[in-house]
Amino acid sequence: MGKSIRCKVKKRLRTAKRQRVDAMVCTPREQEKHEALRRVMEGRQVTMSRPKNAFKYPNEKDAVFPQHEIVKPIDFRSSSLPMAGYAFRGNRRKYDGEQKEYMERLAKQHPKMEVLAGGGVVLAATGQKISKHEAELLATQLRNPQGAAAAANPAAASSAVEAAVAEDEAGLDEPAGGEAIPEPANATNNFDHSRRPVLKDDRRAKRTAEGKARAKAVGRKGKVNPAATSSVPAVKKKGRAKDKANDIDKMQDEVDVGGLADDGGLSFALSLFWPIDRVTQALQ
Repeated sequence: MGKSIRCKVKKRLRTAKRQRVDAMVCTPREQEKHEALRRVMEGRQVTMSRPKNAFKYPNEKDAVFPQHEIVKPIDFRSSSLPMAGYAFRGNRRKYDGEQKEYMERLAKQHPKMEVLAGGGVVLAATGQKISKHEAELLATQLRNPQGAAAAANPAAASSAVEAAVAEDEAGLDEPAGGEAIPEPANATNNFDHSRRPVLKDDRRAKRTAEGKARAKAVGRKGKVNPAATSSVPAVKKKGRAKDKANDIDKMQDEVDVGGLADDGGLSFALSLFWPIDRVTQALQ
């Protein structure tokens, strides 16, 4: 059966993938922007010059041959995502103590972006392969020496301290040698998160088995009205078919009441409703 976009298991898997994208793509990009803003505040901001293309300007000193860069794609497979192993139905999402610290460290275990082939530029004058940043510095030195000198100045003391603190935090978060972080042996809250949780379907099945059988629906026909008293008998409707003898007696009574007691009047009245043989039989 297909999974909807509101499926909570798929939401957790997307969260694990989003953590990897944030660590490998978004965080380095934001760090570069932060460093650029820091250079502006310190007065070291320099607009770097772009080196010229050696195919168009082969005789220029800063001419370079650009190289195509092949970057290793981000691995979104569940076997490579540390947090994907905890995205299953029925798992708890809140942890305390050592388990919480372990999950926070586990969420930060991501590789860095790698260049598989190519990248950088090749100097047209010497044939040496250098990075794009070095090529921009070389072009800036040729066109704007003062700006290149300002860009080469060391960072301020505050920036150096912040960089050192960031390196220490990164060293604490990432394990040495790329080894996996072992799980805590004795947790303070004594939670066993390795066991499969009890599913709600089992409890629902027990409640269903213990419940009473549903009563069958009763139609309105033949249903006793609780407001009616038991002493009053139920009124029974008569059918449309009547006995012939009762009809004849009723007709005779009506004739007598109407002043048609003689044979002639009675025979005339009965002939309006019955054939002659039945009128004769009635008069006898």
